[in-house]
Amino acid sequence: MRNLNQLPFALLLASAAVACTTPSTQSASQVSSDLAKTNGGYDTADEAPMFGDETEFDAAAIETDTAYTDSMAQDPTVLALSSSTTASIEDVIVLWGKLPGDPGTTDHRDWTGSLSLSRGALVVNRTVAFEPATDHLLPRSSPASVSFASVTAPFVDGLALSLLDPTPASTDAYTLTYTSAIDPTQSYAIDVAQLASGPVVVDAGNGYKLIAVALHRDACHGGFMRGRFRALTANVGVYIGIVVDRLGQPIGHVRGIYGHKADGSPVMFGKFIDRDGKFTGLIDGTYDAGDFQAKWIDRAGDHGLIHGHYFEGASAQSGNFIARWDETSCSPD
Repeated sequence: MRNLNQLPFALLLASAAVACTTPSTQSASQVSSDLAKTNGGYDTADEAPMFGDETEFDAAAIETDTAYTDSMAQDPTVLALSSSTTASIEDVIVLWGKLPGDPGTTDHRDWTGSLSLSRGALVVNRTVAFEPATDHLLPRSSPASVSFASVTAPFVDGLALSLLDPTPASTDAYTLTYTSAIDPTQSYAIDVAQLASGPVVVDAGNGYKLIAVALHRDACHGGFMRGRFRALTANVGVYIGIVVDRLGQPIGHVRGIYGHKADGSPVMFGKFIDRDGKFTGLIDGTYDAGDFQAKWIDRAGDHGLIHGHYFEGASAQSGNFIARWDETSCSPD
């Protein structure tokens, strides 16, 4: 988050803010002072829902998501994989479009095409930022592929998926590939194995990108975060976002601060809460070159990890972040 101009999904998609103040009202000098405090000055108290500032979250225009009932979930192949003791499942959020967002753009891109797995099956859990006029899922004919219509302009579209691998021990490549139905030469493959190490970003040209963030399915508490960040001055800023579970369903909100401490080290702090405002965790981490990693701290101490990616933008609402959060006992990091 160097010279960031927006809120990131910077911490596993996470972020938070100082109690009793909002990112929009915090001054650069106040944030700089708070960066020197333990946990950035955040405490473990419960908050009002959405930190008591629904207007701020509405103004951030964080992409909404919608639950999707995938008929393919009842396919015999999918049911067999879901109950298999040897198959593995990765819960994934894939976003495509302008990253960082560009509210002033007059450009658009038609992403109509498909996402396909090299083996196994995928299930669609939610759509992200799909608009009725341009975006929809197409009827499915294969457990390993989903086709869709999607047009993006200033921001992104996306899907929350579950990927089911029948042979996780295989040394063969295991990929999730986007292929354009308009121009088949526009094809971008993501190595699913690389998602264990953190978000994977694919450059699709002209400021357009695909990003995938994944969590291995297990019994531990975890999910994703995404949002926006905004610079108050060089190397000092704030961020807000939404927190979702493994399947992409919103379960809370995050708010925080980031910047360089007096010694020049880049740090980020925050707090995330559930939808009722109950405290879930503090964020304490670092960032650099688009990547951020942080500890998730609950009232008993270190509880988990957050790992994400941020995209710097030049305008007030163009900085984006996305991340995953997971209990330490389960985290691949």
